Amino acid sequence: MPIILTACTQRKRVTPSPLLCARDLEIGTLGQVVEAWTAKLATAEVVAPAKDVYCGRSFVEAKKAADSAQAELHIVSAGLGLIHNQQDIPSYNLTVSKGSPDCILDKLQGHGDADWWAALGGHKMLTDVLDRSSGLIVIALPSPYLRMVAPALQGVSDLLCERIRIVGGRDVPDLNPRLEHVRLPYDDRLDGPQSTLPGTRSDFASRAVRHFVENVLSSAPLATAKEHAELVEEALAGWDRPSPKSGTRMSDDDLKSIVRDHWSRADGRSTKLLRILRDELNIACEQKRFSRLAAEIREEGAL
Repeated sequence: MPIILTACTQRKRVTPSPLLCARDLEIGTLGQVVEAWTAKLATAEVVAPAKDVYCGRSFVEAKKAADSAQAELHIVSAGLGLIHNQQDIPSYNLTVSKGSPDCILDKLQGHGDADWWAALGGHKMLTDVLDRSSGLIVIALPSPYLRMVAPALQGVSDLLCERIRIVGGRDVPDLNPRLEHVRLPYDDRLDGPQSTLPGTRSDFASRAVRHFVENVLSSAPLATAKEHAELVEEALAGWDRPSPKSGTRMSDDDLKSIVRDHWSRADGRSTKLLRILRDELNIACEQKRFSRLAAEIREEGAL
């Protein structure tokens, strides 16, 4: 059975427990902070399977890909390590995104996200999943999450490497060089005018894995990495890259969904949220319109 790795999301369908917020942890050594967080997790109430807790477009696309491929979906979580999408979990607020009041990196003394994830047990969890696997493994992670798991992928064998495919996460200098040879050639053509799955940078990896599963893997499940790459290139042939423009325009509902995804990271600050939309995600939104949508989100009590 294939395996797909996707990333957790800050946005959740179940309101996070007030007892599980990284902002309330004391600053300390890696060991001290991990111990404090895991103690909180040990007493936390699970609320639902992971697939019913995480939400947002990136997670929805990853679930669709897993369903289409009849694959196991595993989630790289900054707060829980590595979890199966059917695993019951608590709802929490912990992220590695800078600028959020629940960024765990603000609590650590001299350690980064990869150190945190390894200490949380993620490294061992991922190694165990890879060792037990026998089918294709598709790693569909954005750059911050691929950087976080990169140390766990350093020691993969040549045989295991042949079963791995990577989409997304190009800015990862510490990735095992052998894994660059199993990277599929998805690029910004996926956001061009002919694309069937355009979107934003934050959900690129999930959209790419869905395209791969539905358009390539379905017809060539036993192909090599090189053959899969050639089939992806063939599928994208003739697709234009998006034209430079002032920003992608979106409907109110789509825009509000993206704002929710980045709400915690910006601590609900309108100015920072607007900068994320315009500068990072290249999404056009007039300030007056944005203020109205942000006010609607606050009134909904969704965050």
